[in-house]
Amino acid sequence: MLPALLLRNARGNPAPLARLFSSSPSPSSSPVPCVNHNDQFFRTNDGVQLRFTDSGGDGPPLVLLHGWTANGRWFDKNTPFLSENGLRVVTLDYRGMGDSEKPGHGTRVSRISKDVKELLDYLALQKATLIGTSMGFTVISLYYEMFQKHRLAGVGFVDQTAAQFMKPGWEYGSPGNCAREMVIDLQAELKYNPSNFARAVATGGFGVTPPTEEEYKWFSREFMKCDLEFCGRLMEDHANLDMRDLIPHMKLPVLNFLGGSTKCHNFDGMAYIGEHAPNALNVTYDSFGHWLYWEDADRFNKHVLEFVNYVHKYDGDDELGPPMEQLGYLQDVV
Repeated sequence: MLPALLLRNARGNPAPLARLFSSSPSPSSSPVPCVNHNDQFFRTNDGVQLRFTDSGGDGPPLVLLHGWTANGRWFDKNTPFLSENGLRVVTLDYRGMGDSEKPGHGTRVSRISKDVKELLDYLALQKATLIGTSMGFTVISLYYEMFQKHRLAGVGFVDQTAAQFMKPGWEYGSPGNCAREMVIDLQAELKYNPSNFARAVATGGFGVTPPTEEEYKWFSREFMKCDLEFCGRLMEDHANLDMRDLIPHMKLPVLNFLGGSTKCHNFDGMAYIGEHAPNALNVTYDSFGHWLYWEDADRFNKHVLEFVNYVHKYDGDDELGPPMEQLGYLQDVV
């Protein structure tokens, strides 16, 4: 049984996800970008139609994979810069989210990993970099476990702990979602209070400076595109997964982004990934949170561009790929 302290927030109160993220200090002034999307669709092997975007071209391919209850539009502050600077940028809406089909089945992260593999095959990408935010870490981890380095040059993770549930010997889980009882609370809030939950998710995505009212409305609208019952069952699978045994066997370059002011995960649990993958680098965004790629997009874009070009051009024979310590200066790129 978990110590009661581990199931409580900093004030000592029970902390299901929506209540943990309910504080709302003075808002920031970050605008919501207006991006024209070239929406495309493909069907998976089980007949589900998924939305994706593809900037095209013959540059190094980058696939941006969103988190739970999000969609590819979460990267609207990233895709224009990265594509304009020579990358072929692809985004995907997972099944049950965004403008992809809502089939009601496939509520396992492994199925989403398979969908990603089918998209890479459909587009015939070679030496691609996958960057996954939040649950995207788990999507990529299971992709690697099932398909190894198929079509991959490197991977990046954004603000996710190696294991969400706390257990004996592991106290670095997600403070608002670290036990099965909390997942049950989360599922109830999705069903009975979705609009407030959407606002809480937006608050929880930011670090020191909270969203503007415009951003609250934008994120809430996109959140409500989800099949929320599907997402609740998907979280039951995602939160239960523990990637610590897999991480030391990831034989490719890993860039691990950490929100220094995240509300979603334990910092040491996130840093564990970069400390235990054999060829990895941790980069911390001190004042930013779970959606650091949105909050500090300029810096994130520069880091990603540097990383993708670095791993794509490598033609050596080290099975781990190019050494990530040579990118240690990324921490100082602003």
